[in-house]
Amino acid sequence: MASYSQILKYTGMLGGVQVLNILMSIVRNKFTAVLIGPWGMGVVTIYSKAAELVSEMTNFGISLSAVQRLAELQERKGGRQAVELQIKVVRSWTLLAALLGLLVCWLFAAPLSLYLLGDYHSTRGFLRISPMVPMLTLLGGELAILKGLHRLRQMAAASAVVAVLTTITTATIYWLLGVHGIVPVLLTTTAVTLGANLYATTREFPYRVGLGSLRLMKRGTGMLRLGGAFVLAGVLASGSDLFIAGFIRDAASPHAVGLYAAGYTLTVYYARLIFSAMDADYLPRLTASGNDLARRNADINRQIDVLVMLMVPFLILFALALPILVPLLYKEEFQLAVPMVLCALSYMFFKAVYSPISYLALARNDSLTYLVMETAYDVVYILCVCVGYKTHGLVGAGVGLSAANFFDFVSISLVYSWRYGFRYTAATLWRTAAQFVLLILALFSAALLPFWIHIFIGLAATVLSVALSWRLLREERAVRTRIEALRQRFLFRGKKQ
Repeated sequence: MASYSQILKYTGMLGGVQVLNILMSIVRNKFTAVLIGPWGMGVVTIYSKAAELVSEMTNFGISLSAVQRLAELQERKGGRQAVELQIKVVRSWTLLAALLGLLVCWLFAAPLSLYLLGDYHSTRGFLRISPMVPMLTLLGGELAILKGLHRLRQMAAASAVVAVLTTITTATIYWLLGVHGIVPVLLTTTAVTLGANLYATTREFPYRVGLGSLRLMKRGTGMLRLGGAFVLAGVLASGSDLFIAGFIRDAASPHAVGLYAAGYTLTVYYARLIFSAMDADYLPRLTASGNDLARRNADINRQIDVLVMLMVPFLILFALALPILVPLLYKEEFQLAVPMVLCALSYMFFKAVYSPISYLALARNDSLTYLVMETAYDVVYILCVCVGYKTHGLVGAGVGLSAANFFDFVSISLVYSWRYGFRYTAATLWRTAAQFVLLILALFSAALLPFWIHIFIGLAATVLSVALSWRLLREERAVRTRIEALRQRFLFRGKKQ
Protein backbone atom coordinates (compact mmCIF):
# COMPACT_ATOMS: atom_id res chain seq x y z
CA MET A 1 0.00 0.00 0.00
CA ALA A 2 1.50 3.32 -1.07
CA SER A 3 1.90 6.17 1.41
CA TYR A 4 0.83 9.75 0.72
CA SER A 5 4.45 10.72 0.16
CA GLN A 6 4.91 7.92 -2.41
CA ILE A 7 1.76 8.93 -4.27
CA LEU A 8 2.88 12.57 -4.24
CA LYS A 9 6.31 11.54 -5.52
CA TYR A 10 4.86 9.81 -8.60
CA THR A 11 2.34 12.59 -9.16
CA GLY A 12 5.08 15.18 -8.81
CA MET A 13 7.38 13.43 -11.27
CA LEU A 14 4.86 13.54 -14.09
CA GLY A 15 3.17 16.67 -12.78
CA GLY A 16 6.43 18.60 -13.08
CA VAL A 17 6.58 17.75 -16.76
CA GLN A 18 2.95 18.75 -17.08
CA VAL A 19 3.90 22.20 -15.80
CA LEU A 20 6.24 22.46 -18.79
CA ASN A 21 3.38 21.24 -20.98
CA ILE A 22 1.17 24.00 -19.61
CA LEU A 23 3.79 26.68 -20.24
CA MET A 24 4.25 25.44 -23.80
CA SER A 25 0.49 25.22 -24.32
CA ILE A 26 0.20 28.88 -23.30
CA VAL A 27 2.46 29.76 -26.22
CA ARG A 28 0.62 27.34 -28.57
CA ASN A 29 -2.80 28.65 -27.63
CA LYS A 30 -1.71 32.25 -28.00
CA PHE A 31 -0.37 31.67 -31.51
CA THR A 32 -3.44 29.60 -32.41
CA ALA A 33 -5.93 32.17 -31.10
CA VAL A 34 -4.17 35.13 -32.72
CA LEU A 35 -3.40 33.51 -36.08
CA ILE A 36 -6.58 31.49 -36.77
CA GLY A 37 -9.15 32.95 -34.32
CA PRO A 38 -12.24 31.32 -32.75
CA TRP A 39 -13.50 30.05 -36.14
CA GLY A 40 -10.22 28.26 -36.79
CA MET A 41 -10.17 26.84 -33.28
CA GLY A 42 -13.68 25.50 -33.84
CA VAL A 43 -12.52 23.71 -36.99
CA VAL A 44 -9.48 22.33 -35.13
CA THR A 45 -11.81 20.99 -32.44
CA ILE A 46 -14.08 19.31 -34.99
CA TYR A 47 -11.21 17.72 -36.95
CA SER A 48 -9.36 16.49 -33.87
CA LYS A 49 -12.50 15.11 -32.21
CA ALA A 50 -13.41 13.31 -35.45
CA ALA A 51 -9.96 11.67 -35.61
CA GLU A 52 -10.20 10.68 -31.94
CA LEU A 53 -13.65 9.19 -32.55
CA VAL A 54 -12.48 7.00 -35.43
CA SER A 55 -9.41 5.94 -33.45
CA GLU A 56 -11.58 5.02 -30.45
CA MET A 57 -13.89 3.03 -32.73
CA THR A 58 -11.07 0.93 -34.15
CA ASN A 59 -8.32 0.65 -31.51
CA PHE A 60 -9.73 -2.50 -29.82
CA GLY A 61 -9.36 -0.82 -26.41
CA ILE A 62 -5.69 -1.76 -26.30
CA SER A 63 -4.62 1.55 -24.75
CA LEU A 64 -6.33 0.50 -21.50
CA SER A 65 -6.48 -3.31 -21.51
CA ALA A 66 -2.76 -3.61 -22.36
CA VAL A 67 -1.82 -1.51 -19.32
CA GLN A 68 -3.58 -3.92 -17.03
CA ARG A 69 -2.12 -7.05 -18.65
CA LEU A 70 1.45 -5.71 -18.60
CA ALA A 71 1.03 -4.53 -14.99
CA GLU A 72 -0.01 -8.07 -14.01
CA LEU A 73 3.06 -9.57 -15.67
CA GLN A 74 5.27 -7.01 -13.97
CA GLU A 75 3.71 -7.75 -10.57
CA ARG A 76 4.09 -11.52 -10.98
CA LYS A 77 7.71 -11.05 -12.02
CA GLY A 78 7.10 -13.39 -14.93
CA GLY A 79 10.45 -12.63 -16.50
CA ARG A 80 11.77 -10.51 -19.31
CA GLN A 81 10.76 -13.03 -21.99
CA ALA A 82 7.09 -13.01 -20.98
CA VAL A 83 7.02 -9.20 -20.97
CA GLU A 84 8.67 -8.97 -24.39
CA LEU A 85 6.21 -11.47 -25.83
CA GLN A 86 3.25 -9.52 -24.48
CA ILE A 87 4.67 -6.28 -25.91
CA LYS A 88 4.93 -7.97 -29.31
CA VAL A 89 1.29 -9.04 -29.00
CA VAL A 90 0.26 -5.48 -28.06
CA ARG A 91 2.13 -3.95 -30.98
CA SER A 92 0.80 -6.51 -33.46
CA TRP A 93 -2.82 -5.85 -32.58
CA THR A 94 -2.18 -2.10 -32.37
CA LEU A 95 -0.72 -2.05 -35.89
CA LEU A 96 -3.71 -4.00 -37.20
CA ALA A 97 -6.06 -1.56 -35.46
CA ALA A 98 -4.16 1.40 -36.94
CA LEU A 99 -4.62 0.09 -40.48
CA LEU A 100 -8.30 -0.50 -39.82
CA GLY A 101 -8.69 3.06 -38.49
CA LEU A 102 -7.11 4.53 -41.60
CA LEU A 103 -9.52 2.57 -43.82
CA VAL A 104 -12.57 3.61 -41.78
CA CYS A 105 -11.57 7.28 -41.92
CA TRP A 106 -11.27 7.09 -45.71
CA LEU A 107 -14.68 5.43 -46.03
CA PHE A 108 -16.52 7.83 -43.71
CA ALA A 109 -14.87 11.14 -44.68
CA ALA A 110 -17.95 12.36 -46.58
CA PRO A 111 -20.53 11.49 -43.86
CA LEU A 112 -18.30 13.13 -41.23
CA SER A 113 -18.10 16.29 -43.33
CA LEU A 114 -21.87 16.39 -43.82
CA TYR A 115 -22.72 15.85 -40.15
CA LEU A 116 -20.03 17.99 -38.53
CA LEU A 117 -19.77 20.89 -40.98
CA GLY A 118 -23.12 20.74 -42.72
CA ASP A 119 -21.94 19.96 -46.28
CA TYR A 120 -19.57 17.80 -48.31
CA HIS A 121 -17.09 20.61 -49.00
CA SER A 122 -14.77 19.48 -46.20
CA THR A 123 -14.60 15.83 -47.31
CA ARG A 124 -11.10 16.46 -48.62
CA GLY A 125 -10.13 17.89 -45.24
CA PHE A 126 -11.24 14.74 -43.43
CA LEU A 127 -9.34 12.64 -45.97
CA ARG A 128 -6.25 14.74 -45.34
CA ILE A 129 -6.40 14.22 -41.55
CA SER A 130 -6.90 10.44 -41.98
CA PRO A 131 -3.21 9.64 -41.17
CA MET A 132 -3.84 11.15 -37.75
CA VAL A 133 -6.09 8.18 -36.87
CA PRO A 134 -3.49 5.38 -37.16
CA MET A 135 -0.91 7.59 -35.43
CA LEU A 136 -3.26 8.07 -32.46
CA THR A 137 -3.84 4.32 -32.29
CA LEU A 138 -0.12 3.50 -32.40
CA LEU A 139 0.52 6.17 -29.77
CA GLY A 140 -2.04 4.55 -27.47
CA GLY A 141 -0.20 1.22 -27.74
CA GLU A 142 3.21 2.71 -26.92
CA LEU A 143 1.82 4.69 -23.98
CA ALA A 144 0.20 1.49 -22.68
CA ILE A 145 3.62 -0.18 -22.67
CA LEU A 146 5.21 2.67 -20.71
CA LYS A 147 2.35 2.83 -18.21
CA GLY A 148 1.98 -0.93 -17.75
CA LEU A 149 5.71 -1.39 -17.09
CA HIS A 150 5.86 1.69 -14.85
CA ARG A 151 8.41 3.51 -16.98
CA LEU A 152 7.58 6.90 -15.51
CA ARG A 153 10.92 8.55 -16.22
CA GLN A 154 10.75 7.63 -19.91
CA MET A 155 7.17 8.94 -20.08
CA ALA A 156 8.20 12.19 -18.43
CA ALA A 157 11.16 12.68 -20.77
CA ALA A 158 9.06 11.98 -23.89
CA SER A 159 6.34 14.34 -22.68
CA ALA A 160 8.86 17.15 -22.15
CA VAL A 161 10.31 16.74 -25.65
CA VAL A 162 6.81 16.68 -27.17
CA ALA A 163 5.80 19.87 -25.33
CA VAL A 164 8.69 21.86 -26.79
CA LEU A 165 8.64 20.43 -30.34
CA THR A 166 4.87 20.71 -30.83
CA THR A 167 4.94 24.33 -29.66
CA ILE A 168 7.63 25.24 -32.19
CA THR A 169 5.82 23.33 -34.94
CA THR A 170 2.39 24.83 -34.21
CA ALA A 171 3.65 28.41 -34.05
CA THR A 172 5.71 28.08 -37.24
CA ILE A 173 3.01 26.47 -39.38
CA TYR A 174 0.21 28.83 -38.30
CA TRP A 175 2.53 31.80 -38.80
CA LEU A 176 3.24 30.70 -42.38
CA LEU A 177 -0.14 29.27 -43.42
CA GLY A 178 -2.83 30.68 -41.11
CA VAL A 179 -6.07 28.65 -41.22
CA HIS A 180 -4.64 26.60 -44.11
CA GLY A 181 -2.17 25.18 -41.60
CA ILE A 182 -4.83 23.44 -39.48
CA VAL A 183 -4.40 19.99 -41.06
CA PRO A 184 -0.57 20.20 -41.25
CA VAL A 185 -0.45 21.18 -37.57
CA LEU A 186 -2.70 18.30 -36.50
CA LEU A 187 -0.68 15.75 -38.50
CA THR A 188 2.74 17.08 -37.55
CA THR A 189 2.09 17.41 -33.82
CA THR A 190 0.57 13.91 -33.68
CA ALA A 191 3.58 12.52 -35.56
CA VAL A 192 6.00 14.25 -33.17
CA THR A 193 4.15 12.84 -30.16
CA LEU A 194 4.18 9.32 -31.60
CA GLY A 195 7.86 9.57 -32.56
CA ALA A 196 8.97 10.69 -29.09
CA ASN A 197 7.08 7.88 -27.34
CA LEU A 198 8.28 5.29 -29.86
CA TYR A 199 11.83 6.35 -29.15
CA ALA A 200 11.18 5.96 -25.40
CA THR A 201 9.85 2.40 -25.75
CA THR A 202 12.07 1.03 -28.52
CA ARG A 203 15.27 1.89 -26.67
CA GLU A 204 14.43 -0.93 -24.25
CA PHE A 205 12.04 -3.00 -26.36
CA PRO A 206 12.83 -2.90 -30.12
CA TYR A 207 9.75 -2.64 -32.35
CA ARG A 208 8.67 -6.13 -33.41
CA VAL A 209 5.30 -7.41 -34.61
CA GLY A 210 3.98 -10.79 -35.69
CA LEU A 211 0.90 -10.23 -37.84
CA GLY A 212 1.70 -13.43 -39.73
CA SER A 213 1.71 -15.62 -36.60
CA LEU A 214 -1.76 -16.93 -35.79
CA ARG A 215 -0.51 -18.33 -32.48
CA LEU A 216 0.84 -14.96 -31.43
CA MET A 217 -2.31 -13.11 -32.43
CA LYS A 218 -4.46 -15.55 -30.45
CA ARG A 219 -2.59 -14.58 -27.30
CA GLY A 220 -4.19 -11.15 -27.54
CA THR A 221 -7.82 -12.31 -27.67
CA GLY A 222 -8.29 -12.01 -23.89
CA MET A 223 -6.97 -8.47 -24.03
CA LEU A 224 -9.40 -7.69 -26.86
CA ARG A 225 -12.40 -9.06 -24.97
CA LEU A 226 -11.68 -6.69 -22.13
CA GLY A 227 -10.86 -3.93 -24.61
CA GLY A 228 -14.18 -4.27 -26.42
CA ALA A 229 -15.98 -2.42 -23.65
CA PHE A 230 -13.30 0.25 -23.70
CA VAL A 231 -13.76 0.68 -27.45
CA LEU A 232 -17.49 1.22 -27.13
CA ALA A 233 -17.06 3.52 -24.12
CA GLY A 234 -14.43 5.54 -26.00
CA VAL A 235 -16.66 5.80 -29.06
CA LEU A 236 -19.54 7.03 -26.91
CA ALA A 237 -17.29 9.59 -25.18
CA SER A 238 -15.82 10.94 -28.42
CA GLY A 239 -19.26 10.78 -30.06
CA SER A 240 -20.78 12.81 -27.24
CA ASP A 241 -18.11 15.50 -27.67
CA LEU A 242 -18.79 15.58 -31.40
CA PHE A 243 -22.54 15.73 -30.81
CA ILE A 244 -22.12 18.74 -28.53
CA ALA A 245 -19.81 20.47 -31.02
CA GLY A 246 -22.39 19.86 -33.76
CA PHE A 247 -25.24 21.04 -31.53
CA ILE A 248 -23.47 24.32 -30.68
CA ARG A 249 -22.53 24.84 -34.33
CA ASP A 250 -26.18 24.43 -35.37
CA ALA A 251 -27.44 26.60 -32.49
CA ALA A 252 -24.88 29.33 -33.16
CA SER A 253 -21.78 28.94 -35.37
CA PRO A 254 -18.24 27.47 -35.56
CA HIS A 255 -17.20 30.68 -33.75
CA ALA A 256 -19.32 29.58 -30.77
CA VAL A 257 -17.77 26.09 -30.96
CA GLY A 258 -14.36 27.76 -30.68
CA LEU A 259 -15.44 29.69 -27.56
CA TYR A 260 -16.86 26.52 -26.00
CA ALA A 261 -13.68 24.62 -26.89
CA ALA A 262 -11.59 27.35 -25.25
CA GLY A 263 -13.76 27.22 -22.11
CA TYR A 264 -13.60 23.42 -21.98
CA THR A 265 -9.82 23.49 -22.46
CA LEU A 266 -9.40 26.01 -19.66
CA THR A 267 -11.59 23.87 -17.40
CA VAL A 268 -10.00 20.50 -18.11
CA TYR A 269 -6.61 20.70 -19.80
CA TYR A 270 -4.59 22.63 -17.20
CA ALA A 271 -5.97 20.56 -14.31
CA ARG A 272 -4.90 17.33 -15.99
CA LEU A 273 -1.42 17.59 -14.53
CA ILE A 274 -2.99 16.48 -11.21
CA PHE A 275 -4.10 13.22 -12.89
CA SER A 276 -0.78 12.64 -14.65
CA ALA A 277 0.27 9.66 -12.52
CA MET A 278 -3.12 7.91 -12.42
CA ASP A 279 -2.70 5.51 -15.35
CA ALA A 280 1.04 5.08 -14.90
CA ASP A 281 1.20 4.48 -11.15
CA TYR A 282 -2.22 4.05 -9.60
CA LEU A 283 -3.85 1.55 -11.98
CA PRO A 284 -0.97 -1.00 -11.76
CA ARG A 285 -0.96 -0.58 -7.96
CA LEU A 286 -4.73 -1.06 -7.72
CA THR A 287 -4.53 -4.12 -9.99
CA ALA A 288 -1.83 -5.59 -7.74
CA SER A 289 -4.11 -5.36 -4.68
CA GLY A 290 -6.15 -8.26 -6.10
CA ASN A 291 -8.92 -9.47 -3.77
CA ASP A 292 -7.53 -7.74 -0.67
CA LEU A 293 -10.53 -5.49 0.05
CA ALA A 294 -8.93 -3.60 2.93
CA ARG A 295 -5.78 -2.81 0.94
CA ARG A 296 -7.85 -1.82 -2.09
CA ASN A 297 -10.09 0.57 -0.16
CA ALA A 298 -7.11 2.09 1.62
CA ASP A 299 -5.35 2.71 -1.72
CA ILE A 300 -8.45 4.33 -3.20
CA ASN A 301 -9.06 6.61 -0.22
CA ARG A 302 -5.41 7.68 -0.16
CA GLN A 303 -5.51 8.46 -3.88
CA ILE A 304 -8.68 10.54 -3.37
CA ASP A 305 -7.02 12.44 -0.51
CA VAL A 306 -3.98 13.28 -2.64
CA LEU A 307 -5.97 14.32 -5.71
CA VAL A 308 -8.30 16.54 -3.68
CA MET A 309 -5.48 18.17 -1.68
CA LEU A 310 -3.71 19.04 -4.94
CA MET A 311 -6.77 19.93 -7.00
CA VAL A 312 -8.58 22.42 -4.76
CA PRO A 313 -5.74 24.99 -4.29
CA PHE A 314 -4.99 24.72 -7.99
CA LEU A 315 -8.61 25.37 -9.01
CA ILE A 316 -8.98 28.33 -6.63
CA LEU A 317 -5.79 30.02 -7.83
CA PHE A 318 -6.74 29.24 -11.42
CA ALA A 319 -10.13 30.94 -10.93
CA LEU A 320 -8.42 34.01 -9.45
CA ALA A 321 -6.02 34.20 -12.39
CA LEU A 322 -8.61 33.77 -15.17
CA PRO A 323 -8.96 37.49 -16.05
CA ILE A 324 -5.20 37.57 -16.65
CA LEU A 325 -4.85 34.10 -18.17
CA VAL A 326 -7.51 34.39 -20.87
CA PRO A 327 -5.96 37.38 -22.73
CA LEU A 328 -2.56 35.75 -22.23
CA LEU A 329 -3.67 32.36 -23.58
CA TYR A 330 -6.07 33.55 -26.28
CA LYS A 331 -7.41 36.98 -27.28
CA GLU A 332 -9.63 39.52 -25.55
CA GLU A 333 -12.78 38.21 -27.26
CA PHE A 334 -12.30 34.87 -25.46
CA GLN A 335 -13.19 36.62 -22.18
CA LEU A 336 -16.73 35.51 -23.05
CA ALA A 337 -15.68 32.01 -21.94
CA VAL A 338 -14.66 33.09 -18.39
CA PRO A 339 -18.15 32.77 -16.78
CA MET A 340 -18.44 29.28 -18.33
CA VAL A 341 -15.13 28.24 -16.80
CA LEU A 342 -16.07 29.52 -13.32
CA CYS A 343 -19.29 27.51 -13.47
CA ALA A 344 -17.48 24.41 -14.75
CA LEU A 345 -14.43 24.24 -12.44
CA SER A 346 -16.25 22.07 -9.87
CA TYR A 347 -16.37 19.52 -12.73
CA MET A 348 -12.69 18.81 -12.01
CA PHE A 349 -13.26 18.57 -8.26
CA PHE A 350 -15.84 15.82 -8.70
CA LYS A 351 -13.53 14.09 -11.15
CA ALA A 352 -10.73 14.13 -8.56
CA VAL A 353 -13.02 12.33 -6.10
CA TYR A 354 -14.57 9.67 -8.32
CA SER A 355 -11.70 8.87 -10.71
CA PRO A 356 -9.79 6.65 -8.22
CA ILE A 357 -13.01 4.71 -7.58
CA SER A 358 -13.84 4.35 -11.30
CA TYR A 359 -10.53 2.52 -11.88
CA LEU A 360 -11.91 -0.40 -9.87
CA ALA A 361 -13.77 -1.73 -12.92
CA LEU A 362 -10.54 -1.73 -14.93
CA ALA A 363 -8.54 -3.37 -12.17
CA ARG A 364 -11.23 -6.06 -11.70
CA ASN A 365 -11.65 -6.79 -15.44
CA ASP A 366 -15.33 -5.86 -15.14
CA SER A 367 -15.87 -4.49 -18.63
CA LEU A 368 -19.69 -4.58 -18.43
CA THR A 369 -19.90 -2.37 -15.34
CA TYR A 370 -17.36 0.01 -16.85
CA LEU A 371 -19.39 0.27 -20.06
CA VAL A 372 -22.71 0.80 -18.30
CA MET A 373 -21.32 3.57 -16.09
CA GLU A 374 -19.59 5.32 -19.00
CA THR A 375 -22.74 5.14 -21.14
CA ALA A 376 -24.90 6.57 -18.36
CA TYR A 377 -22.46 9.45 -17.92
CA ASP A 378 -22.31 10.23 -21.66
CA VAL A 379 -26.10 10.45 -21.88
CA VAL A 380 -26.30 12.77 -18.87
CA TYR A 381 -23.31 14.79 -20.15
CA ILE A 382 -25.00 15.47 -23.51
CA LEU A 383 -28.32 16.37 -21.88
CA CYS A 384 -26.80 18.68 -19.27
CA VAL A 385 -24.49 20.57 -21.62
CA CYS A 386 -26.98 20.88 -24.50
CA VAL A 387 -29.89 21.96 -22.26
CA GLY A 388 -27.59 24.33 -20.40
CA TYR A 389 -26.30 25.91 -23.61
CA LYS A 390 -29.79 26.15 -25.10
CA THR A 391 -31.17 27.98 -22.06
CA HIS A 392 -28.21 30.06 -20.82
CA GLY A 393 -25.49 29.91 -23.48
CA LEU A 394 -21.89 29.31 -22.39
CA VAL A 395 -22.71 29.82 -18.70
CA GLY A 396 -25.36 27.11 -18.97
CA ALA A 397 -22.85 24.81 -20.66
CA GLY A 398 -20.46 25.34 -17.73
CA VAL A 399 -23.19 24.52 -15.21
CA GLY A 400 -24.05 21.48 -17.33
CA LEU A 401 -20.46 20.19 -17.16
CA SER A 402 -20.45 20.44 -13.37
CA ALA A 403 -23.89 18.84 -13.10
CA ALA A 404 -22.85 15.91 -15.32
CA ASN A 405 -19.78 15.19 -13.21
CA PHE A 406 -21.76 15.49 -9.98
CA PHE A 407 -24.04 12.79 -11.39
CA ASP A 408 -20.99 10.64 -12.19
CA PHE A 409 -19.62 11.14 -8.67
CA VAL A 410 -22.89 10.04 -7.03
CA SER A 411 -23.60 7.11 -9.36
CA ILE A 412 -20.05 5.69 -9.23
CA SER A 413 -19.94 6.00 -5.43
CA LEU A 414 -23.21 4.10 -5.06
CA VAL A 415 -22.72 1.44 -7.75
CA TYR A 416 -19.10 0.64 -6.92
CA SER A 417 -19.94 0.46 -3.22
CA TRP A 418 -22.55 -2.18 -4.02
CA ARG A 419 -20.50 -3.95 -6.70
CA TYR A 420 -17.02 -4.06 -5.16
CA GLY A 421 -17.49 -3.23 -1.50
CA PHE A 422 -15.83 0.16 -1.75
CA ARG A 423 -16.20 2.41 1.29
CA TYR A 424 -15.10 5.97 1.94
CA THR A 425 -13.29 6.42 5.24
CA ALA A 426 -14.81 9.00 7.57
CA ALA A 427 -11.58 11.03 7.44
CA THR A 428 -11.60 11.13 3.61
CA LEU A 429 -15.25 12.22 3.55
CA TRP A 430 -14.59 14.99 6.08
CA ARG A 431 -11.52 16.29 4.24
CA THR A 432 -13.29 16.15 0.87
CA ALA A 433 -16.34 18.03 2.19
CA ALA A 434 -14.17 20.72 3.81
CA GLN A 435 -12.17 21.25 0.62
CA PHE A 436 -15.37 21.42 -1.46
CA VAL A 437 -16.81 24.17 0.77
CA LEU A 438 -13.62 26.21 0.31
CA LEU A 439 -13.73 25.74 -3.48
CA ILE A 440 -17.40 26.74 -3.82
CA LEU A 441 -16.83 29.79 -1.61
CA ALA A 442 -13.96 30.92 -3.83
CA LEU A 443 -15.83 30.27 -7.09
CA PHE A 444 -18.97 32.12 -5.97
CA SER A 445 -16.92 35.10 -4.82
CA ALA A 446 -15.00 35.16 -8.14
CA ALA A 447 -18.27 35.12 -10.09
CA LEU A 448 -20.33 37.58 -8.03
CA LEU A 449 -18.18 39.82 -5.82
CA PRO A 450 -15.99 42.86 -6.62
CA PHE A 451 -12.40 42.20 -7.62
CA TRP A 452 -10.51 42.94 -4.36
CA ILE A 453 -13.07 41.13 -2.19
CA HIS A 454 -13.00 37.95 -4.26
CA ILE A 455 -9.18 38.08 -4.37
CA PHE A 456 -9.06 38.24 -0.55
CA ILE A 457 -11.60 35.41 -0.16
CA GLY A 458 -9.84 33.28 -2.78
CA LEU A 459 -6.41 33.66 -1.18
CA ALA A 460 -7.85 32.94 2.27
CA ALA A 461 -9.53 29.79 0.92
CA THR A 462 -6.25 28.72 -0.70
CA VAL A 463 -4.35 29.12 2.58
CA LEU A 464 -6.97 27.07 4.47
CA SER A 465 -6.94 24.38 1.78
CA VAL A 466 -3.15 24.08 1.88
CA ALA A 467 -3.26 24.01 5.70
CA LEU A 468 -5.67 21.06 5.63
CA SER A 469 -3.39 19.21 3.21
CA TRP A 470 -0.30 19.94 5.29
CA ARG A 471 -2.06 18.67 8.42
CA LEU A 472 -2.85 15.40 6.63
CA LEU A 473 0.79 14.89 5.62
CA ARG A 474 2.01 15.70 9.14
CA GLU A 475 -0.44 13.21 10.67
CA GLU A 476 0.78 10.47 8.33
CA ARG A 477 4.42 11.20 9.14
CA ALA A 478 3.65 11.10 12.87
CA VAL A 479 1.85 7.76 12.56
CA ARG A 480 4.65 6.25 10.49
CA THR A 481 7.24 7.54 13.01
CA ARG A 482 5.34 5.96 15.91
CA ILE A 483 5.03 2.64 14.08
CA GLU A 484 8.74 2.63 13.31
CA ALA A 485 9.59 3.45 16.96
CA LEU A 486 7.40 0.59 18.21
CA ARG A 487 8.97 -1.80 15.69
CA GLN A 488 12.47 -0.83 16.79
CA ARG A 489 11.49 -1.23 20.46
CA PHE A 490 10.18 -4.75 19.93
CA LEU A 491 13.25 -5.67 17.88
CA PHE A 492 15.49 -4.37 20.67
CA ARG A 493 13.59 -6.39 23.33
CA GLY A 494 13.78 -9.52 21.18
CA LYS A 495 17.55 -9.19 20.90
CA LYS A 496 17.93 -8.73 24.69
CA GLN A 497 15.94 -11.89 25.33
